[in-house]
Amino acid sequence: MAKKLLLLLFIIVSPVLLAQEIERTKVAGKIHVPNGDDAEGINIYNVSSQKGTVTNPDGTFEIEIAENDRVQITALQYQSFTVVIDKGIITQKRMNIVMNPSINQLDEVVVRPYDLSGNINVDVKKIHTYTVNKDWDLSYENLEYGYQFEQDDKTRIAGNAAEEALHGNTLTNGANILGILSGAVSLLLPKKDKTTPAERLETGNTLNNNLQQRFSRNFIASTFDIPEEKAVDFLYFAQENGMEQRLLKPENEMELMEFLLKQSIEYKRRGE
Repeated sequence: MAKKLLLLLFIIVSPVLLAQEIERTKVAGKIHVPNGDDAEGINIYNVSSQKGTVTNPDGTFEIEIAENDRVQITALQYQSFTVVIDKGIITQKRMNIVMNPSINQLDEVVVRPYDLSGNINVDVKKIHTYTVNKDWDLSYENLEYGYQFEQDDKTRIAGNAAEEALHGNTLTNGANILGILSGAVSLLLPKKDKTTPAERLETGNTLNNNLQQRFSRNFIASTFDIPEEKAVDFLYFAQENGMEQRLLKPENEMELMEFLLKQSIEYKRRGE
C-alpha cells in the first residue's frame, strides 16, 4: 500500500518535472554512401528531440543532439536505421556515418558507436528503386491494348495443361475447391502480422515519444534511481521488453508505473 501511495505522489508531481529542457550540442555530420549513390536528401531525424534535417549534395548535415539521443536515418535507396548517440560524438562534435550495402534486411537496425571518434559504420539493405517515365499512360485501356509487353518467366502460357488444371479447371458445380480449402485453412490458422518493418518502427517511435513527453529525465532519475543521461535509453529498454500502448491510458496509470518500476530493476541488474 505504501509503495502505491509513493507512486501516486510521483504521478502528481511529474508535470512539474516535465518542463525541464534538455541541453543539446550542435554537431557536424556526413553520410558516406557507395560510389554511384546519391548522398543528397537523406533524412536525419532526432527521435528524442523530434527535430530533423536533410543532407546536402555532398552528404553533410548539422543537427543538435544529446548523449543517448536516438537519431533515425532514412534514405529512399536504403533500409532505415537508428544511431544511439554516445559521449564520443558529443565530445568530437562530429558524426561520420559510412553506409555499407548488406544482403540481409532486418526489421530494425540500431547502431551504437563503438569508439570515441564519432565514426559509425552500418550495414544496411539496399532497396532497388525504379524510375517511371512520366509520359506513360498507365490507364487500364493503355495497359491492356496500348502497350506491347514482351513475354518473360512470369507470363502465363496458353494451353499449359498443368497450369490450367491448377487455376482454370477447379470449378466443380460452380464451386472453386482450392478457394474453399484455402478459406477453411485461413479460418483455422492464426493471422500473420501484416504490418511492415517501417510501420512497426513508426509505432515504436510514437510510443517512445509519448513516454518522453510524459516523464522527464529528472523524473526517471528521482523515481527509478537511473542516471539522467540514461533516461531515454531506459525508456527504449522498457518499450523493447513488453511496453504496450494501452498502458498510456489514464485508467492504467498505476499499472504503467508498476511496469516501469519492474523494468528499472531489470535495467540496473543488467548494467545497461
